[in-house]
Amino acid sequence: MAEGGCLKNLLAGIGCLTVAAAGGIAGWHYRAQLGGLYRSIVERESPASSPLSGADSVPSTGRPSAEAFEAARRKQEAMARRGGPAYVTLSADEMASFIAVGLGPAGRAALDSIEVTLHEDRFEFRALLNTELLGAALLRPLAGILSAREPVRVSGGARVAAVGAVAWEPDSFVVRSFPFPRSAVPLLVNQLTRRPDGIVPIPVPATVGDLRIRPSGVTFYRRADG
Repeated sequence: MAEGGCLKNLLAGIGCLTVAAAGGIAGWHYRAQLGGLYRSIVERESPASSPLSGADSVPSTGRPSAEAFEAARRKQEAMARRGGPAYVTLSADEMASFIAVGLGPAGRAALDSIEVTLHEDRFEFRALLNTELLGAALLRPLAGILSAREPVRVSGGARVAAVGAVAWEPDSFVVRSFPFPRSAVPLLVNQLTRRPDGIVPIPVPATVGDLRIRPSGVTFYRRADG
């Protein structure tokens, strides 16, 4: 009986060690998920403190139009006036209209169904592209795959590059579902704009010193000496 009891105790001990080891392995494998679960329980964020809460976290999409361009131009004129507002905010439609102008005649002629979506600190531009504009050399990897018109998605941030000039600097260029290498993006942008610098220019008043892209709109801030 003593030997049987010892054997049972030994087997029970082995079983406990096995369960503990399995639990430890599972805990290590899912440590990130478990950590997130723990934080969600003990560190519940209020909706107001969450960076993704509120309408400002929902990207807005705009399309260029003559009406939106005129509305944006009036805001810019107000900012250019002496004693004008400290900042103005452009909607997605208004920003899409300015970006379309910055593409130049050749770029606009090669694009249909232009849309611009506002993300945090980035513009995302979508359109249907006449692929011939990009040139055979740049499209050689996709020869025989692309049709004459394909969806294109271009995105990147923007900055005040000089007095009276904002530069949209794309760093991502996707035709259909093919992402071009980042090193090729400036060349592709140049093909669209017929410029040498890989940017899409956005004219602004000389009084503009900074801008901030948010999902709900793009705010241009007056220079301190403006």
